[in-house]
Amino acid sequence: MTTQKKTEAPTAEGRAGLHARFGWTLLFVSLAFGSGLETLEGFRWVSLVADPWRQRLWSLAHFHGAALGLLNLIYVQWADTQALSVGRRTIASRVLMLGSAAMPLGFLLGGIAHPEGDPSLGIILAPVGALFVLYTVAVHTIAVWRRPA
Repeated sequence: MTTQKKTEAPTAEGRAGLHARFGWTLLFVSLAFGSGLETLEGFRWVSLVADPWRQRLWSLAHFHGAALGLLNLIYVQWADTQALSVGRRTIASRVLMLGSAAMPLGFLLGGIAHPEGDPSLGIILAPVGALFVLYTVAVHTIAVWRRPA
């Protein structure tokens, strides 16, 4: 007996569940990372407190990861909006998750092994992630304004 691999876009329930799992996971990882940062700062870890760029970029990674985790949890309610076509909902969903991962990862990588006074090359993921998240927000904003009252 052979089974066929599904190539269809995830159903709305699947998208909502995916965003719920992704959002909770991103929120947990970001809050744990932030707690670790505070602990390292409390113990005055030299590699962190002596490097203002690393401290700032890693704090931004923590904050953006937590905020985007919450955004994905809120998005669970919008995963099945009829204001967008199925294809556009699928693209918006995937782009939101990619952007939500890329932005904090860019800040994290930007603070690792960076040259004096500049973030490392990994920072390029932060604005790319921001554009991905903004795409999804823009698509839904336009859809809401076009929806008949």
